[in-house]
Amino acid sequence: MKFLLAVFFCFSPISLGSTYQDGDIIFQVSQSPQSKAIHEASDSRWSHVGILLKEKGRWYVAEAVQPVRMTALSSFISRGKDQYYRVYRLPTLNAAKRSLLREEIGKFLGKSYDIYFEWSDDLIYCSELVYKVFLSAAEVEIGELQKFQDLKLDGPYAKELIRRRLKDTGRTLNLNEPIVTPASQLRDPDLVLIEKTDR
Repeated sequence: MKFLLAVFFCFSPISLGSTYQDGDIIFQVSQSPQSKAIHEASDSRWSHVGILLKEKGRWYVAEAVQPVRMTALSSFISRGKDQYYRVYRLPTLNAAKRSLLREEIGKFLGKSYDIYFEWSDDLIYCSELVYKVFLSAAEVEIGELQKFQDLKLDGPYAKELIRRRLKDTGRTLNLNEPIVTPASQLRDPDLVLIEKTDR
């Protein structure tokens, strides 16, 4: 009986927003055009990530799309494949650090999305936003900082994305470029699972 109850609560989402805190991290199975390449390269279906913040009684997701913005949580969830998402928390994130986190997010709002996934503050992609915000606000690295050469770039979707965005525009891929993926962040041992809707 205890096992059945545990399974039920593991797969049944809590009432939306009932247990969230500012700074919780939400992962999504994205349906964007580039998501198949990200799935392939990182060997994970989780291809998008953002940070939860509460504004005037409503939950939003700070996310790096085009441009970096605050998106209503309901809209964020509805965009995902099968509306699957997972919410994780950094237990050591106290009130002071959550306040700093808000300030750091504000510095990135309005910046353009980085389609080249380069390690620069001029343009930002989703997991880079999470990594840099938490590093500045809480001195914590969320996820593993890797290099492009560590990813699986020989699949058809990854090859096509590299061709369209780099080779066809005269750019070259720097295999030593630092990169952080949503998949590595979801596996971060310092994060605690708060809610999930996927099976």
